Amino acid sequence: MNKKGQIILVLILVMTIALAIGLSVIQKSLVDVSTSTKVEQSSRAFSAAEAGIERVLQQAGITDIAFPENDSAAQIADTGLIPCIPGSIGCAQGVGTQQAVLEYPPLSKEEIAHIWLADYRSTTGSLPPNCGPNIKCHYIQNSLDVFWGNNSTDDKAALELTLVYFDGSKYTSKKWYLDHQSANRNVPNNFETVPCNGTTLAGYQCTKRLNFSAQEANGLILLRARLLYNSFSQPFAVQAIGTCGVDCSLPPQARVLESVGTSGETQRKVRVFQLYKVVPHWFDYAIFSAGDISK
Repeated sequence: MNKKGQIILVLILVMTIALAIGLSVIQKSLVDVSTSTKVEQSSRAFSAAEAGIERVLQQAGITDIAFPENDSAAQIADTGLIPCIPGSIGCAQGVGTQQAVLEYPPLSKEEIAHIWLADYRSTTGSLPPNCGPNIKCHYIQNSLDVFWGNNSTDDKAALELTLVYFDGSKYTSKKWYLDHQSANRNVPNNFETVPCNGTTLAGYQCTKRLNFSAQEANGLILLRARLLYNSFSQPFAVQAIGTCGVDCSLPPQARVLESVGTSGETQRKVRVFQLYKVVPHWFDYAIFSAGDISK
């Protein structure tokens, strides 16, 4: 009788171990299937987000796209041209407010940000551009605020700015070299030091108000910004001065597209910052001449 009891206990033990192994195998299989499903859904969601961006670049006004062939979809948000001019049609900012900041995606070392001060859409051929009343073609203020550097890091970036303007007879350029006051560069670079203890724009380290002469302000064309000495990508932004509507605004020049792709319970987001008719980065390293070059 005792032997029969021992056999039953051994059988129960064997069955328990077999059941545990079986449950472990089933659990692993379920995890593998779940992981594989999530990876597949993630890939589909990302592809849907990218396809949404491509579709809206080809055809404006699209907000929702379904892809039934792979059970995914995309929702697209389009800011339209930014920064909008306060008081203009379609601009949420009312008359008497300062134009919204134009923020660029973080810039890596030596990367260029291009800011149009004259509207690239102007077709009048006049210099400086003049499109007529209530149509913004040319920034006419004598100052402009620039912001740079991430306020949450010790990576202290310097900033090189190049202004291109029409002085009445030819295109001319002017430069500023601005450095973080606490950077303590080993080799003096003779840059203008700027106090960088935070700015009125949240998240930024440094700010500088650029002042233009009357001649410069009458023919502003573009501004180029390049970060120096930074080890990590840093934010950069510009903001127009004043609250007088069209006369105190930068021309709209960028567009932000955000596409959220969905597949099952998975979402992936793609964000595009699009600039129009931007001078390529090698412009800053090439010979520039408004007239003929003689050897």
